[in-house]
Amino acid sequence: MRLLALGVDHRSAPATVREALAFGDDRLAEGLEALQGAFPGNEFVVLSTCNRVEVYAAGPADAAPGVDALSAFLSDFHALRPETFAGHLVGYHDEAVVGHLFRVAASLESLVLGEGQILGQVREAYRSAVDRKAAGPIFHAVFQNALRVGKLVREKTGMDQGKLSVASVAVDLAREVFDTFTDKAVLVIGAGKMADLTLQHLKALNPGRILIVNRNPDRAREVAERWRGQAVAFDRLGQALIDADLVISTTAAAEPIVSLEQYVRVQRARRNRLSLILDIAIPRDFDPRIGELDQVTLYHVDDLRAQAEQNLSRRRKGVDPALLIIERETAACYAAVRRQQDAGALLRQLGDRADQIRLRELEHLFHNLPALSDADREAIAHMAARLQNQFLHHPRAAVRSAAAEPAAAPDAPHPILTAVRHLFGLADAPARNGLK
Repeated sequence: MRLLALGVDHRSAPATVREALAFGDDRLAEGLEALQGAFPGNEFVVLSTCNRVEVYAAGPADAAPGVDALSAFLSDFHALRPETFAGHLVGYHDEAVVGHLFRVAASLESLVLGEGQILGQVREAYRSAVDRKAAGPIFHAVFQNALRVGKLVREKTGMDQGKLSVASVAVDLAREVFDTFTDKAVLVIGAGKMADLTLQHLKALNPGRILIVNRNPDRAREVAERWRGQAVAFDRLGQALIDADLVISTTAAAEPIVSLEQYVRVQRARRNRLSLILDIAIPRDFDPRIGELDQVTLYHVDDLRAQAEQNLSRRRKGVDPALLIIERETAACYAAVRRQQDAGALLRQLGDRADQIRLRELEHLFHNLPALSDADREAIAHMAARLQNQFLHHPRAAVRSAAAEPAAAPDAPHPILTAVRHLFGLADAPARNGLK
């Protein structure tokens, strides 16, 4: 058995190379079918995201594709010259494939440490391979374990806790202040990239109303349309502040656009209802003294960045515990796959040896009893096959059960497998050939 993972990611290749090698939704099925056609008898899973493109391959040691063969396939399939991507390819072999996949699923290899999207992407890649019968027993075990380990790492280390972008931290703070948003009005001041990113996160809160204010009314209407909000003229900012429970300001104004005196009047008109202001503009849009008013909570971009850094630091502390989990689970998974392969090879040997003996004895019997009719020969052959299967039923069940049990040591064969080989006079199963 051989395992190979070959591809590029955000560390090894620029976006142009990753895009050139990508298997989009329209080409993923075609890619899996082409891999199966080029390397019959092997298993494949293709993981293609904006930050990584990786082909996972598994098969017999004498038939599994190597790095050169898989590189040539990528070149042919994408109609690219090998030198376009050859210097960017990274490969993993055998047990290292399992460890790499587990790290990917746990988001340790992601551009954003601890991000949760990759686990779903690994699940979809595996599901696509299963749907097209490209994944077999080896990758069923490896990828199902990868999904379990990715979830386990998150549960045990908390690496997915706490957002890392200013916009997402801002929305998390809003969640801490308000229990529900269906009855709340949210005001976003600005219509640039930061406003768009913030609205992406805000959408999950399902606010009752979204108000967009910008000096450029066309931009305000464009953003409002995209996020199903309401564009408000800039000269109506005062009224929008009165209506809003949550204010997120993202402009690029050179000076504050809301003074202390202005917001005192706003808060008076609001009858001192609780107001949360998240000022993520640089320079600041709101006078810092506004945060000292009663029932007003004001966070500036430096506060949010500090929280994001704290969250990142907390995630980094989870890396070492995560790696320990992955190291343990990698060894266990790879050992289990090897045991399954050994058991499968042993069962094939056992069946082949029994077939040889049965057929030899039938040939000898039929040679000595030439008067037997075809019906008699068929009945005797059928009885011999049933007798063989009944006799081997319990040894086969014992081998399968032993293969499913955890081994005392990664390289230690199960004593039942050793006993079956000894009792039936079988050589060492060839499944281990090529395993490191």
